[in-house]
Amino acid sequence: MGNKLLFLENSYIKTCSAIVQEILQTPKSDRIEIILDQTIFYPRGGGQPSDQGVIKSQTGEAIIQNVVLKGDSVIHEGKLKGNISVGQQAECLIDWQRRFHNMQVHSAGHVLHEAIMSLLPDLTPIEADHGRKPYMKYQGIINKILERRIKEKANELIRKDLPIFSEFVTLAELEKRVSWVPSHLPKNKPLRIIWIGDFPPIPDGGTQVKSTSEISLFSQINVTYENENTFVHYKMDFPIEKTVVEPSPSLISGIDKAKLQNLKNEALAMIMQTQDQAELENIRIQYLGKSGQLAQIAGQLKSLEPAERTEIGKLFNDVKSAIQASLDPKLKIENLKLIIEGDPTLPGLKPRLGHLHPISQAIEEISIVFEKIGFIRVRYPETDWDWYTFESLNMTPDHPARDEWETFFVDAPPHPKLGQIVLTPHTSNGQVREMERVKKPPIRMINIAKCYRRQSDVSHTVMFHQFEGLVIDTGITIAHLKGTIDYFVHQFFGPDRKSRLRPSHFQFTEPSFEVDVTCDICLGQGCRLCKEGWLELGGAGMVHPSVLSAGKIDPQKYTGFAFGWGVERTYMMKSGLKIPDLRLLYSNDIRFLNQF
Repeated sequence: MGNKLLFLENSYIKTCSAIVQEILQTPKSDRIEIILDQTIFYPRGGGQPSDQGVIKSQTGEAIIQNVVLKGDSVIHEGKLKGNISVGQQAECLIDWQRRFHNMQVHSAGHVLHEAIMSLLPDLTPIEADHGRKPYMKYQGIINKILERRIKEKANELIRKDLPIFSEFVTLAELEKRVSWVPSHLPKNKPLRIIWIGDFPPIPDGGTQVKSTSEISLFSQINVTYENENTFVHYKMDFPIEKTVVEPSPSLISGIDKAKLQNLKNEALAMIMQTQDQAELENIRIQYLGKSGQLAQIAGQLKSLEPAERTEIGKLFNDVKSAIQASLDPKLKIENLKLIIEGDPTLPGLKPRLGHLHPISQAIEEISIVFEKIGFIRVRYPETDWDWYTFESLNMTPDHPARDEWETFFVDAPPHPKLGQIVLTPHTSNGQVREMERVKKPPIRMINIAKCYRRQSDVSHTVMFHQFEGLVIDTGITIAHLKGTIDYFVHQFFGPDRKSRLRPSHFQFTEPSFEVDVTCDICLGQGCRLCKEGWLELGGAGMVHPSVLSAGKIDPQKYTGFAFGWGVERTYMMKSGLKIPDLRLLYSNDIRFLNQF
């Protein structure tokens, strides 16, 4: 059974009414434990002592000496005079002098932390205690010679009268906004962060003063050590002479940034902690209604100087928008007065739909083309051993492709047999891996994956995609290779396009060919783009016997063909596609990608 924690919304609330939800009383004793539906009492935790005070009903009174948090419930422990029953309404009154002292010490710890981190930003906070002997504990060593500088820096922050803000956020938002998140925080509740002036926010669940000017100056800073950790003990000049006035929750006299920010935080906290529609509507009226708090502030804006009015007015609008944005999703639509402008019978605007990236589209098309003739789509590692990438493909140790200016080598210990790890510069590393997987032909493989090379210009990118075809069986000839290429060209580029083979040389095929496709503009007649009517598609050839042997396939019994072409290049050669710079495909420019 949880309680509404009013002290998180406003540390200056001294009294409240509550309903008694549960009572635990020791038999024949005046000791009592009380759970209320809401409380202003801060429970001991986070290094801060608990509040003390009185809980009083019509029939009895409990002197609260200690407050603890067990699970989701705040338990008020104390001595009972008379009788208090479940369901009774009770009035709560905290010991304000104790509360305010704890607020000062707690906020002082945060000021001290900011002073320390500004001087030593690499320290890691571990824990803090804001009780009778307050300290901050850090992982790392702080030289004692810095004690004076830390004290001066902390007192400088106090004298600046910096506002202390707070805000409620989700755990996901908290992880984005702070550098360190304690592991014990709940995942399903709103969490509070506080920040001093322009310093970064930190998670905090205690009570705080509104401004550093309400904190007494540090009188002593003492650094001690325990193993590799540092304790920074601090003392302050108490009591302070400044009179602290409790802010009214319903009336704001004067306007400043801190008050507007606190008003927003109060409203957001109330909104996040309730789902009740009636209560949400009351919150809306209280803050956004015609006579609400923001309306009162709006009436005071005209009394400000023009420059100040502009600055405060902008913050005012931000606060109003934040409260409205937090309320709208939780209020049911029938509770809102909607003003519909225009003709409500007109059809709405269709939402914009996304689509696959052009390269994803190309990969899908290529896969479908080859799957129709029995090829099986596989995928092999993008980081692989030298053996599969080069050695097994009949590439000699001095082959240019194995140069570090061509291939990315991974800084990792080499394998005693397989060699170094590389980012695969081609999909051909899948050839021998597929032979090892299948063990005995037939093989019809199409391997589509990312590749990496040290190239970047209008026709090359450091990362690109290739698709590798491999067919191995008895009696496979160049005619099968040419027939497969013709089939792909007609299916992918269109029936008017033709292909041809030109003799070439690759280490892993013999014989080897370059594959050309007729130009989509002149269809082989010759034009300014292609010069001779043909565009180069990529390499192909009959699998080299040494490669078959590396994959433990008998080259005397089986033959095969292979081809490997770039997905990006192949896609650019489709009819109607004119991409002047291949790097545009990975620029994430929505204007470019929307064309596909």
